[in-house]
Amino acid sequence: MKRTFVLTCTLVMAPALLLTAPARAGEQTPGLSEKSYRSARKVLEVGIQAMGGQQALQAVTDVSRTGLGTGYNQGQSLKPGTPYTTRMVKIRSVVDFAGKRSHTETATEFQGSIPLHFRTLLKGDAGFGVNLVTNVATPLSAAGLALVKTALRRDPAALLLTAWSRAETLRPLGPGVITFADSDGTQIALYFDSKTHLLTKYETLGDNPVLGDALTEVVLSDYRPIGGVKLPFRVINRTAGELTQELEYSEVTVNTRPNDSLFEVPASAEKGLPFGPVTTVELTKLAEGIYFVAGSSHNSLLVAFDDHLMLVEAPLSEERSQAVITKIKEAVPGKPIRYLVPTHYHYDHSGGIRSFVAEGATIVTTPGNKSFIEKMAAAPHTIKPDRLSLQPRKPVIETFTKKRVFTAGTQTVELYDVGPNPHVTELVVAYLPKEKLIFAVDVFGIPLSGPVPAASPSTRDFADKIKALSLQVERIASGHGKVGTMEDLQKALGVRASR
Repeated sequence: MKRTFVLTCTLVMAPALLLTAPARAGEQTPGLSEKSYRSARKVLEVGIQAMGGQQALQAVTDVSRTGLGTGYNQGQSLKPGTPYTTRMVKIRSVVDFAGKRSHTETATEFQGSIPLHFRTLLKGDAGFGVNLVTNVATPLSAAGLALVKTALRRDPAALLLTAWSRAETLRPLGPGVITFADSDGTQIALYFDSKTHLLTKYETLGDNPVLGDALTEVVLSDYRPIGGVKLPFRVINRTAGELTQELEYSEVTVNTRPNDSLFEVPASAEKGLPFGPVTTVELTKLAEGIYFVAGSSHNSLLVAFDDHLMLVEAPLSEERSQAVITKIKEAVPGKPIRYLVPTHYHYDHSGGIRSFVAEGATIVTTPGNKSFIEKMAAAPHTIKPDRLSLQPRKPVIETFTKKRVFTAGTQTVELYDVGPNPHVTELVVAYLPKEKLIFAVDVFGIPLSGPVPAASPSTRDFADKIKALSLQVERIASGHGKVGTMEDLQKALGVRASR
């Protein structure tokens, strides 16, 4: 017993003695934070040297890239829960680190052959998005500007220097893996190859309105020597473990001193009206008890019945939905939001559903979306808890096929599933027969500025469905843009698309 007692005391007391032992005169015992920092710093130093060294990286004033790849339509495919459809993506970018400028041009097609040819410009603290299909230039929102500036700091040619500038935040996560806090507070993990010491991946952890806690990964490979440094020619993106984009660069050049005109809005472009922040909500009365809910990039439709409300569409995020709920209660007080009708499952149009589940609204949707909404409502949001996380409840979901009619007092709303559409398999539109008004999302956008673009196959299918259902439509409230008329739709049908 005596031996056991002495041995036990030795094991317990030895760590305490080590921790409390005084340092010798003139010595400073490093704390755990300092040891952690120095360990991570060493990994970063080796990684910077592998890319060419700090001086060589700092000498890169600009990088130009031309790439071709595949986009995987996460949250944008034909059906939820099925393999993603894909699209070709062409990218040309010029990043001017010295001038804090960037020029990124992307060409692709959204689901349903909806063309996108877009140029994003950054010049200091100013930014513009140029729609090259309609030739309209629109100032970037504050959030959009922040994203473009973030991309500048996290460019593969600049990321390790960004980490170096935030050296006090460096910490190790494991062998060859370190993390640092970006200037916006985002924690970024950096993974280095054990043999080449080149950066192979960086990742961030954040909140996704639909997926909940989600990891975003950028995988870098195929490093080649360019202008005294090594840069990756292959980039892969993943979100929540799912592949979202593969891109290969055919050309990468450095220090070409791009012309200033590259970062200017084309003189021929029409100046467009900017979208407001997601929290900007503007209600426009279209008829008695009927309101167009706009103010940002995505719109909704509000219908006020005698003793309750119906909202068609809850896009984007918790922030948008909470702002919409607040505005609705101010404009139409005393009536609960009894029904929410999502038009389709695409993430940008369903990201605000959780707020209405928390509000107690019944979700009215088509059968193919039921399990998607249940899964979304159950997704954990621990990084950025929303209202449903704080007040959990199961969603109340009602489904319909083809058509459902809501009538109370003087109001009538007819819901139609006009799918399958080239854009999505199940797609709900809201038709108000008395007002001869239809609310439709993604199949026909009416821009706030500039010409109505040529009809895509999705738009033509939508026009055919209106005719087949014998709907007497005069006005079209668009999920993007503004309220227009059937004349706008006819104009789009008559415009020949340019490729």
